[in-house]
Amino acid sequence: MTIEQPQINDIYIREYERAKARLLDIFKNKDEQEMEEVYSEIKKFSEVVNWSSETIIKQIKNGFNQENPEIFVNIAFNALRELIDKKIEHPEVFEKIRRERIMQHQGNIKLSELMYYNVDLENGVAILHVANKGDLRLGEIIKSFRDGMKELAKQVKEDERIKEIQAASWIVASNPGLLEKAGFIIKGPIDEKMRAEYFSDEERLVSWANMSRKTLLEKYLNT
Repeated sequence: MTIEQPQINDIYIREYERAKARLLDIFKNKDEQEMEEVYSEIKKFSEVVNWSSETIIKQIKNGFNQENPEIFVNIAFNALRELIDKKIEHPEVFEKIRRERIMQHQGNIKLSELMYYNVDLENGVAILHVANKGDLRLGEIIKSFRDGMKELAKQVKEDERIKEIQAASWIVASNPGLLEKAGFIIKGPIDEKMRAEYFSDEERLVSWANMSRKTLLEKYLNT
């Protein structure tokens, strides 16, 4: 199916607005850590599309020294615009980079191509996340999910402190039947705190579900 021109324009406008809003938040909060995340994304994506990231990053760093936030946003956005266009044209590449970046965050443990988790030991919970599918086909998504659950079962078996598994994803919201079949109990939409921390770029509804340690081990260990 061919996407009509107005729809394409809407995609570009939405991505431009999202980029400007992120840049403005970073500048207002003087969030150097988040700025480093932006530089990391630029470097990785530039490598894939065979561009040099040095000039782009240099322009943004120079803009970060400005006192006026609007001037910074304009400088940074103009430096990034062509790269943003490439991101729109090749979303599957960006999503793969985004998945890898998320899984490399401190405390996140990779389970499969799509899945990772972190642990809330205070509450005895393993929090399971499913990254954006990017360019993966349905069969690959299902395989990645099952492989991830098997790996999670192995790791949970070795840690008696984990009593519950929680999953949060757009998949839980859009395919609750699949999650129930997989052994989860659907709990509903996530709260704003979790959305801000893990799903700030996700426009779709995100819900969460849980599963007991007993169910996980019975269903996925040694299967």
